[in-house]
Formats: sequence, structure tokens, C-alpha cells
Amino acid sequence: MNKTILHWSYLNFKDVPMDLFLYEDLEEVYLKENFISVIPKWLLNITTLKFIHLAGNNLSEIPTDIYMLENLEFLDVSNNELKELPPTLGLLLNLQQLNVSGNQLSELPVELSSLRNLEHLNIGKNLFRRLPIQLSECVRLNELNVSDNEALVHIPERISNLPMLQSLAADRCSLIYLPAALSKFINHVRIFHNTAINYIPMVYERFYQNFYDNRQRITPISVRRKGLFWIRELETKNRLLLPVGTRTVFPVPSAENRVTLYDDCLHALQSLNRSTPVYENMALHRLLPEPYISSHINNGPIARCTTSTCSRCLYTSYYFMVVKRRGSTSKQLFTCNFCTNRCAQLWLSSNEKKYYQLPWRVSDDDDDD
Repeated sequence: MNKTILHWSYLNFKDVPMDLFLYEDLEEVYLKENFISVIPKWLLNITTLKFIHLAGNNLSEIPTDIYMLENLEFLDVSNNELKELPPTLGLLLNLQQLNVSGNQLSELPVELSSLRNLEHLNIGKNLFRRLPIQLSECVRLNELNVSDNEALVHIPERISNLPMLQSLAADRCSLIYLPAALSKFINHVRIFHNTAINYIPMVYERFYQNFYDNRQRITPISVRRKGLFWIRELETKNRLLLPVGTRTVFPVPSAENRVTLYDDCLHALQSLNRSTPVYENMALHRLLPEPYISSHINNGPIARCTTSTCSRCLYTSYYFMVVKRRGSTSKQLFTCNFCTNRCAQLWLSSNEKKYYQLPWRVSDDDDDD
């Protein structure tokens, strides 16, 4: 039979029908909302397949031979019973959309870094506590959904800062702060329903509406304090956790050129060795004079300069402000990060009618709420 698309959803199938073999040039198959528990090996021999929709079945695993579907571009196995994904998913080099939401996954295989054509990734409603930094190698990713992973506390800045990322959803997680290094092309964000968040980086301001002030608040999750950088905002007395990797922040106004040579070195290292990610270059790491440099390289930039005409990547030290909207009933705090005092003053002169600064001080480990 010469048919390229089959719609066999909602038919109460318990197995994938072998009738699929009758369709010689089959490219798309819809089998969602059935009772299928196994992807049969013979299905993997239909190498013309580009689109497989198996959402809402009873799958407990994806076969390791999935790589045989070398032309696959779309795979939806959401709302099944998966507990892990095979590393061989990373061999589906033509894959553009992957949806594994609504399963019981707690880890992603690092081999997904090979999916350089991946554009849409949905891993929401799972059990993730962390995201592998290797996801940052999916350079064409433009839509990422990690919402409803209740144990997820952090989105690596290398991932939020992906060059083509346009949509980021991370609602109803346990994020302890929002990543301030955000793609320049982001145009859709759903991230404000994280109840431990008590400030919003200015890069999110255009997405923030006052009705978010009414979102549910609970006691912030406990995090270890050692190695983290906190400041105390002195108007509301809130204690704010700054991005992991922060070592020094400078008030505005402040003396110029205070960002360290250490940060300049990190900035230079990021542009090295494009063929192999810097964080995977073990030879380079062994040559580094300070052990902390490796972790800072792994994390990548932790913010971008808030001045839109600059947007320089920031690493461990930066000029910092806490601001609020003038004349607004909202109590929301916004934060700004700058590479120089000059950039901070440029931003202030352009926005002084809309925002006003709040005083703050560095908060040490003994500064309890």
C-alpha cells in the first residue's frame, strides 16, 4: 500500500499492529492513547519513519535499537511509564522534536548532546533534580519545557543561554533562583511559579505581570549555605541568593574597572576550542592554576550585562543593583547585573523614571532571617 501517514490513535490497541509493514513508504504514524506496552523490534526496521506519536500508552522502556530509525525527526512518548532513556537516543541525528513529559524519568543521558538538530525538548512532569550540562550542545534548541519537575532546583546557565532558545518553561519546579544568563532571542517565558523565588532578574522584566505577585508562597527550600553568595536587601529585609559562581558584587555607583582579571580570563577561555566544548577539555583543566576555574568554566557565564547595547557575559564579579518599579503596587524586586560602572550609569539614566534603587549589603552565613 502506498500511504505515508497512518492515524491509529484511540483504538485500544495493546500491541503495535503488524499491518504497518503493508505500508511501504510510511513516514508518520499516530498511535497515541492506546494500551501499547512495547515498541516491537520489527518496527525499527521501517527506516522511512520520520514521525512517531506514542503518547498516552503503557511503555516502560524505549528499545536500545531505536537508533535504527535513522530518519526519525519527531518522537513523542509522553505520558507513559518510562524510568530511563537509552543512550542510543543520541544517535538519532535527524531528531528535531522529542517529548518525554509525564513519565518517571530522573536523568537524561548525556549522549543527547549529539542531537545538534534538536529544536523542541519537553521533559516536563518527571522527577529530574538536575539537567546535564551537555544539553548546552544542542545548539539549535529553541523550545525547552522542564515544568512540573518538583525536585528541580537549578537550570544551568549554559542551557538557559543557548544561542537559539526562544521559549523556556519551568513553572512549578523548586528553582532557588532564576538564571540571569538568558538567550538574547527568548520571547516566551513561563517560569515565575517557583515559590522559593524572591527576586526577578531584569532580563525577565518584560515577561512579568503584577498578577504574579499573588502566586502561592511557601517556605523556601533549605539549601546549603557554604559556597553560596547572598545579599540582604535593606528595605524589605529579604535575603537574596545570587547565581552560583558569584564571588564579588559591587554597588552602583562604584569605582570603575573593578571586575577582575580572573573574569577576563574566563571570558577568553569560553571562546577557545570550539570543536570540543571547553568544559570537556581535560587537558586544559589540568593546566589551570586554580581549582575553582574548572567549575566556573563548566558553569559558563552566570549573567549578562543588563544594558541591552552591551549584553557582555558575566562570570564571578559584576556591578549589581536591586530595584523596584516606581508608582507600582507590585512589591516585586528586580535585580540588574553590569560589566562596568559606566554600563550601570547608562542603564540608570535611561530608566530612572521607571525604577528606583534599593540599598543592600553582602550577607554572610551567620546572617539568619
